[in-house]
Amino acid sequence: MTHVEILMLLQFIGIAAFAVSGALVAGERQMDWFGVMVLGVIVAVGGGTVRDLLLDVPVFWMAAPWYVLLAGCVALATIPFARFAHRVRRPVAIADAVGLAVFVSLGTRKALEMETSGFVAVVMGVITGIAGGVIRDVLANRTPTILRKEVYALAALCGALLFVFADWMGLPPLLTFWISSGVVLIIRLLAIFYNWSIPTLKVEPGEQD
Repeated sequence: MTHVEILMLLQFIGIAAFAVSGALVAGERQMDWFGVMVLGVIVAVGGGTVRDLLLDVPVFWMAAPWYVLLAGCVALATIPFARFAHRVRRPVAIADAVGLAVFVSLGTRKALEMETSGFVAVVMGVITGIAGGVIRDVLANRTPTILRKEVYALAALCGALLFVFADWMGLPPLLTFWISSGVVLIIRLLAIFYNWSIPTLKVEPGEQD
């Protein structure tokens, strides 16, 4: 397989995993089938949409509607298997890690191609990877995953930073992409398999005046 074919395959995997994660959250909140499709699509394309709006460029899925169609179909296809959700959470989390790795690198690269600063490129890379999940959680009325103990946004941040650094060092674009994606994937998989988490801040509620 060529690099382009491998990249497309990884995007398919990532979009499908993001869509399934959105569908599972919709099921936990007992949403109807339309809600399942909406949350699945939002997770899959939300991050890239926010990125493109901030960069003031055409939104990517408008030129390639298959992103939305694939996410919607996968989300709806999840419905018959909802009863087995407890068995597929880890495989979905692993596939989600692949999607996160790919989308963070793609988002960072796109920002750099727009000749933004390294700082902006890092922010755009992180947004591409996590914004869809944040929107999903807000719509589902729950605390966003990235604001809890998950090592998720941190993995995205490390990958985006490494991408910008490698690009600054003049490494070949293909090598830069794989290094950045590999770091995100490794950190996320280690967090999944070893239950890594970020320490939480606990403050006792004060008395009401």
